[in-house]
Amino acid sequence: MKNLILIFTLLVYSVSLSAQDYAAVLNSNSRTASKIEKGLNQFTSDILLDEEFKYRDFLRQSKTSKVNFHSNGKTFTKKELTKLLRKSARSSGTYKEFQELLENTYPKFLRVLSDDEMHLLYERFRKGTFNAYIQNLIENW
Repeated sequence: MKNLILIFTLLVYSVSLSAQDYAAVLNSNSRTASKIEKGLNQFTSDILLDEEFKYRDFLRQSKTSKVNFHSNGKTFTKKELTKLLRKSARSSGTYKEFQELLENTYPKFLRVLSDDEMHLLYERFRKGTFNAYIQNLIENW
């Protein structure tokens, strides 16, 4: 009977130790996910808070940055992400097309940013493109 109590005590103790290990692993994954989202929020806030956003200046600054963003096993540098946003805004005619392109290439944008913020990103990266210039001529003519 004493052996049975000893075995039961050791079993409970070992299970509780392994349960604590799993809890520590889950916490580190959530910290990593929030760290990635904070980096993405910082990237977009740099763009959205700048009233006079200029793509070329921002691209020049992003070339020296060593920040990386991860999505679906892909790693983007700040420069590559800036180019991706500009290319998406340039090749899409409407905001919905821009949103679909980003959803296919970088789905974390839709989870992290609100719809209004995404629309502002589209406008900031669309400004200064040839298509936007032609569209402004048509509207103001």
